[in-house]
Amino acid sequence: MRKGNLLIISATILLSACNSGEKMNVSLEKRVTLPEIPSASGIEFQDGNYWLIGDNSPWLFELNNAFELEEKHPFFPMDNIGKNGIIPKSKKHDFEAMTSLIWEGDSALFIFGSGSKTTRFNGVLVRLKNAVHKSVALHKFDLTDFYSTILEKAKLKEGELNIEAAAVLGDYLFLFNRGKNKLIFLKVQHFIDYLNGTKEKVKIKVKTIDLPEIEGIRAGFSGASADEKFQRIVFTASVENTADWVVDGQVLGSFIGVLNINSLKNHAVPKCVLIANKQEILRIKVESISLKESSENSFHCIVVTDSDGGKSELLQLKVQL
Repeated sequence: MRKGNLLIISATILLSACNSGEKMNVSLEKRVTLPEIPSASGIEFQDGNYWLIGDNSPWLFELNNAFELEEKHPFFPMDNIGKNGIIPKSKKHDFEAMTSLIWEGDSALFIFGSGSKTTRFNGVLVRLKNAVHKSVALHKFDLTDFYSTILEKAKLKEGELNIEAAAVLGDYLFLFNRGKNKLIFLKVQHFIDYLNGTKEKVKIKVKTIDLPEIEGIRAGFSGASADEKFQRIVFTASVENTADWVVDGQVLGSFIGVLNINSLKNHAVPKCVLIANKQEILRIKVESISLKESSENSFHCIVVTDSDGGKSELLQLKVQL
């Protein structure tokens, strides 16, 4: 496979906090162009590799620790795929959220369609290679009933459903809905039992999270990653000038934030920071985040960006809280 172009940068990005007068420092350690991964929308580190998805791509991409493409795993038959291996917007399943979990004792990934259209009410279980399973296995699920439950419980209108991120922390699966910034959570085992057909319904809880604005436009959830050590979730939220989730708009910037799960309440205002360079907003659309390592006052993470038709990028950051 062709390798991405690696640009190593040693720089400091100044960040202004959303809910306090404090400032944070972020060191931009690496910046990688991903020419073979269109519209990067999700990243997860599992079993020594990085796994990436694109919202209009028919592939699950497997990268090594140097962010080099090792293998591509097809979600679907390659028939009727559009130009340059891109699924047309009218037909794409819009995979936007991915998380690692344990499925029947095995390491696995679960990928969620956004739900922004009824054709995107879908999910894919990815069982990773191990001593028994010699290759990656993908299993598709229809999530129509599950998403209908979310719509009802979260009091969302049909056009407001847009699952952009997922994370498993402890016993719970957390889903981040961009529309109205709803945090949806349920027992991960209940979700597995539901998909296996041994549980008829899932019991979900919903909280609204209050995120900041840029130029009067509210940020919306775009990525999430669990920090088990400190019982928190690090997340990303982007600001795009569009009134329709299906239609791309001008990117105004992105935030990184931290949610403390043990003190979670409705209309929580998490600590978050606007990514800027020398107080100038970086107009990048961060789509997902994967935590590498953390301490109480800092963490290292990987984020990916979607340039809506251009080349995707991967950034390695150190965030000082």
